Amino acid sequence: TFPYICLLVLLVRGVTLPGAGLGLRTLFTPQFDRLADPRVWIDAATQIFFSLGLGLGVSVAFASFMPYKNNITRDAMVVGGINSMTSVLAGICIYSILGFRSHSTDVSIDDVGYGTGLTFVAITEAVSRMSASSFFSF
Repeated sequence: TFPYICLLVLLVRGVTLPGAGLGLRTLFTPQFDRLADPRVWIDAATQIFFSLGLGLGVSVAFASFMPYKNNITRDAMVVGGINSMTSVLAGICIYSILGFRSHSTDVSIDDVGYGTGLTFVAITEAVSRMSASSFFSF
């Protein structure tokens, strides 16, 4: 529950920053020409296996505590759905902050940040600009 509370706080903070709309437009505007790039598909598969692997690993561990007739297919679908919605929520948080960074530095949103460390840079930026930022430093 606590990670979702943190995501919701970051969501509220991110979408209230100036320039957040630019980041959200970038997130939700498809670039169909990039679908031909195999690197995009490799990065997408890596992200899915990384995030979904954590959730399904827990399902295997919990399976020993479930009744024999438990519906494991339903449980796997629920884990996949929750994982997908969490990824969309986190994407909205990150891209709203990227839009703010692009707005405040007058740099294109494509050049503001990229790579695997992007989330950590964006979250640090948002938390440091909060009025109660010391609360999240524990």
